[in-house]
Amino acid sequence: MEGYIRLGLTLVVLAVLVIILYRFRAGKSNRRQSSLEIMKERLEKGEITEEEYEKARKEQGK
Repeated sequence: MEGYIRLGLTLVVLAVLVIILYRFRAGKSNRRQSSLEIMKERLEKGEITEEEYEKARKEQGK
């Protein structure tokens, strides 16, 4: 009986570790956009003017 409990706990711990590692690695694969890339997309969509984009670019120092 004790062997089954130990086996069950081991499987639960392994499952939790796999889930944690999977989520940790999945978070690293998603590249976050820089604020300048976001501003460039907004400029292309017409959400901001070229002047606003240039101002943001100069504030970033790029």
